[in-house]
Amino acid sequence: KTLVAERVAAALGLEFRHYNASLLSYDDLVGIPVPDESGRALRFVGTPATVWEAEFVLLDEISRCRPDLQNKLFPLVHERKVAGVPLPRLQHRWAAMNPPLADGGDLLDGPGYLGAEPLDAALADRFPFVVRVPGWDELDTAERRSLVLGGASGAELVLPGLVEQCRGLVDAFEDGERGRIADYAVVVVEQLRSAKVVLSPRRAATLVRNIVSVHAARIALTGVECDTEESASVALGASLPQTADATAPSVVVVQGSHRQAWELSQLAQDDAWRQVLEQPDPVKRVALADGLEIDDAGLAKLVTQALGAVPAPRRPGLATALYLRFHMTRDLTAAAWEPVVGLARGVLEARVVERRLRVGAELDGWREIVAFATSTHPLERRLMVDGYPDRWNAQGAKTAVRTFRRDLRTLGVRLEEAAA
Repeated sequence: KTLVAERVAAALGLEFRHYNASLLSYDDLVGIPVPDESGRALRFVGTPATVWEAEFVLLDEISRCRPDLQNKLFPLVHERKVAGVPLPRLQHRWAAMNPPLADGGDLLDGPGYLGAEPLDAALADRFPFVVRVPGWDELDTAERRSLVLGGASGAELVLPGLVEQCRGLVDAFEDGERGRIADYAVVVVEQLRSAKVVLSPRRAATLVRNIVSVHAARIALTGVECDTEESASVALGASLPQTADATAPSVVVVQGSHRQAWELSQLAQDDAWRQVLEQPDPVKRVALADGLEIDDAGLAKLVTQALGAVPAPRRPGLATALYLRFHMTRDLTAAAWEPVVGLARGVLEARVVERRLRVGAELDGWREIVAFATSTHPLERRLMVDGYPDRWNAQGAKTAVRTFRRDLRTLGVRLEEAAA
């Protein structure tokens, strides 16, 4: 990480400062404060290592420095100021850290360093890009060989020209395309929020700039027009401040949110599919799509997604509700009907079941179900019997019935009208 920063600074011809934040004192950064001639203010007596003339700063091991020093580094990163004094020459603020261990983690579980702490969330949010450096296991043989051999990259020959080209491409980026990217950023922030990856409004605005910058960089590097969606995907993956935490967001969650947000952002505001996909609850999404008369193939896709999105104990009840709602009104695809019927069969089909129950918790659980079942619909009784005892170890039978009733209401199914 340090080598990359050194080479970038050298290639751009910028005055470089490298600080090990875990060992840094504030005097190392600003010099020795002394009163000025008037005696009413302070000036700083600098050294060749102080930050005043720096154009490119790397704060190494930033997550291992003291909290009070992190607070003093905050304005350096965010405002290009130190001790309240602007740093007009400073252009680039980079930082590096090693991945911290997850709570309860072990060095054998994967990447992680003892003593490395998650970066303060507010400080991490001030870095436009938060890039995870791949580990040894993620490199192919050619990349490992190149890493071991080292050597000059030659970047100093081309990087300044690429930077200037990127600046021109960013300035020329069309307002209409920038507006579509802003629409995408708004939607993807909501998609990530529903997956419990919360981004600040500042990060949403930063994401737009990052996508435009990444897109310009890809064009400059390849010399051809690039796919904007791919640029958005790359930028999103490198724009999440949670990457500096011990438990970075799942790649599957991030890419799933990206794909859905991109699809949504390409649709008109009044498009029926956009209204459907903006609904975060998977079951309500199915009901909304049915009400908006989305075609059978599209509805089938949403049905399959809903079954996959809910916890496993809920699926038989939801599948039953879906079957009751659509088996007479919709011609769903075989790929949708197969899981619906497979999951709902134990509830829909009346049959005699014999089980041996052990005295104790298993028998007590059965007696509780029998007492509750006297006031329920036959389909609800079958749902309880079908899941006993294994399914109700994770979710109580009464909870399953209440969830089943809620799914029925959401889909507009009246259980009293359903055949027993």
